[in-house]
Amino acid sequence: MFIGHFAVAYLLLALFPSVPPLVLLIGVSLPDLLWPILVFCGVEKVEVDPVSPLVKDVSFLHYPYSHSLAIGGLIACLLGGVVAYLFTPLAGALFIAAAISHWLLDLVMHKQDLPVLGFGSGDKKLGYGLWNNPRAAFAFEFLLYVVVTVIVMPIGLIVPLLILGTVFHLLNANSFFGFTPRRAGHSPKVDAAMALIGFIAFIVLANTVILYAWF
Repeated sequence: MFIGHFAVAYLLLALFPSVPPLVLLIGVSLPDLLWPILVFCGVEKVEVDPVSPLVKDVSFLHYPYSHSLAIGGLIACLLGGVVAYLFTPLAGALFIAAAISHWLLDLVMHKQDLPVLGFGSGDKKLGYGLWNNPRAAFAFEFLLYVVVTVIVMPIGLIVPLLILGTVFHLLNANSFFGFTPRRAGHSPKVDAAMALIGFIAFIVLANTVILYAWF
């Protein structure tokens, strides 16, 4: 999931407008900001289909730190403590909640590859696999983003945030529908780099829009 995660950031921002938007935008993105870095370092493992660009054909073999509920939640708590120190305890708590929401939303989309604990040979992996139905997954994520944005955001922010979300969702459409095959030599690190660039770009643009139009 990509833009759907930011719906949670908008909801939390609407409920707690005193918290800096950047804290919430980074919070909901935390697992997918950590994951590429850990892939680059060889700590977490992923395999991509040499031809298919579909996200359902990506095999997340080992990502216990970025995408497990327990270890990932612990990392979020540690970083949330830093946020609480730099800003407020409320900001720290919401950062943690935002990061954990990422796992819960991923649970809907992923195959059974999301670790619960992140350690142990008997660790359970969960996922409801909506990505296996690309049209439903594409529509669900877009509708989640649109509905939350329209309901919770101030009028002046609705249109620019909808445009932003629509553009990024369409840029990600090939991973749902496979309009074009992967280029030769495409590697897991390329996927990781694209994910990192995409999330950072969305965070920067959304934060700019919110600060400009709201504050």
